[in-house]
Amino acid sequence: MRGSVSQPPVIPPIAHFIWFGKRLPWVHAVALRSAARQGGFSRVILHHDSDLSTTDVWPELCALPGFESRRIDSDALFAGLGVDGVRLQALYAQLSQPAARANVVRAAILAAEGGVYLDTDTVTLASLLPLLSAGAFCGVERVAFPRAVVQGRALVPKLRAYGLTTLREVTRWFPDGYRRFAKIEHLYPVAPNNAVLGAEPRHPFILGLLEAMLSVPPARQTVRYALGTHALERAVTNYRGEGLVVHPPEVFYPMGPEISRHWFRLRPSVDLTTAIRANTRVVHWYASVRTKQLVPCINPEYVERHQRDQLLSALLLPYV
Repeated sequence: MRGSVSQPPVIPPIAHFIWFGKRLPWVHAVALRSAARQGGFSRVILHHDSDLSTTDVWPELCALPGFESRRIDSDALFAGLGVDGVRLQALYAQLSQPAARANVVRAAILAAEGGVYLDTDTVTLASLLPLLSAGAFCGVERVAFPRAVVQGRALVPKLRAYGLTTLREVTRWFPDGYRRFAKIEHLYPVAPNNAVLGAEPRHPFILGLLEAMLSVPPARQTVRYALGTHALERAVTNYRGEGLVVHPPEVFYPMGPEISRHWFRLRPSVDLTTAIRANTRVVHWYASVRTKQLVPCINPEYVERHQRDQLLSALLLPYV
């Protein structure tokens, strides 16, 4: 963990979620429910672009303590942040992919009012209140291709990254691949992920993240990861102020990219304790990593059917 803090909490105990689309599937609603139940938050806010009141999970969400629904108003959101709101609005307007738009919106929300942003492919396991004494925080995941390697031209780092990718892929195919990977994970560099991100209002780090997005050349703004993890990594690397805490992988990302497919793998039996570390507070299960086609199938019936042979179903079972 980079940084240390001892002052009273400064990040508001508010959980923020973002959803683009006309239907909120059950498995993504679990993210809000688990945050409300386990996260220690006083409010859980869903920022969305469409009317979700007719979706099946809506009555249950509205019954959550502290739940609030907000339609995204980008004009109002980007005004008065201390960052060029006109340029932010222009950047947002030219983005079409929900993930790219969410990258900008999440940072703007935290800059405006503070709190903790969580992706909707997360399950909160423990209170995040102990983390709120930082001015800002994020977590890192283990990757094969960090930003410097992706954008660099040096041959040796790229060859090493391809070697790590191959090793991870081989490891992943074993039935207990996530446990095997844990023995070699120290070989992999870490990089920030923005699936869980916290900040107090107007914190210099989160303002710097918005500036990092604005500094991305127009030709790269729609490139995958450019406004997301790559912008966050630049912001973390360049930040020279105080109050930023970077948590190790096991806190939010106990299984990193690709290895995370073991959340979905069917096996004779599962033991959830083998997939979660002692200091894990949130599990990000990576809905977009080659398992996207499975996510729409995950509902209470699916979870009950696979609670004993799939790690993800075991993780979601308390919310059936």
